[in-house]
Amino acid sequence: MNKILLVVAHPALEKSRNNIRLMKAAGNVENVIIRDLYELYPRFSINTAKEQSLLEQSDVIILQHPFYWYSIPALMKQYLDMVFTHGWAYGKEGNKLEGKVLFNALTTSGTRESYSWEAHNRFPLSAYMVPYNQLAHVCRMHYLPPFVLHESGRADASASARHARQFKLLLKRFSTERPDPAQFKELEYLNDYEVENVL
Repeated sequence: MNKILLVVAHPALEKSRNNIRLMKAAGNVENVIIRDLYELYPRFSINTAKEQSLLEQSDVIILQHPFYWYSIPALMKQYLDMVFTHGWAYGKEGNKLEGKVLFNALTTSGTRESYSWEAHNRFPLSAYMVPYNQLAHVCRMHYLPPFVLHESGRADASASARHARQFKLLLKRFSTERPDPAQFKELEYLNDYEVENVL
């Protein structure tokens, strides 16, 4: 069994039914550990040793967050800055994350169509994921496409529940079979992986 670490950062989680549903769905999958950063570290004082230990024990690492101004919430940036350190995560002697899988699970108010060269957001979503893709590369990890809920503010209960169910199935898959990065190379989103057909 693979161990999955879900790192969640949402400064107003109680107002986000979509992110709460994702967390609950993940909590029902064996071998998933959830770290709610704003609950654990409201003063931004991160326990680096604790978080590094959990990362070392994990095979798949997921950064779950709302897509704020084309980026991640402040505390998740603090987490990456304080935990993914030189000599541990990267550098000549930094190999603790080597071979692990990383991807983002995010919610955004924009439509899927709005993330393109010709549309309102001017770039595909993958262009905004470059910092995390590069982080994975520098740390010798495998970066997968993001798992995304578009139009999150408009998603009704049924759409939100379907999204959470797909997330749960994906995590079940990853907990029992290590993701092969080559298998996802051509996908824009992990949502496009027909996980139900392979379970």
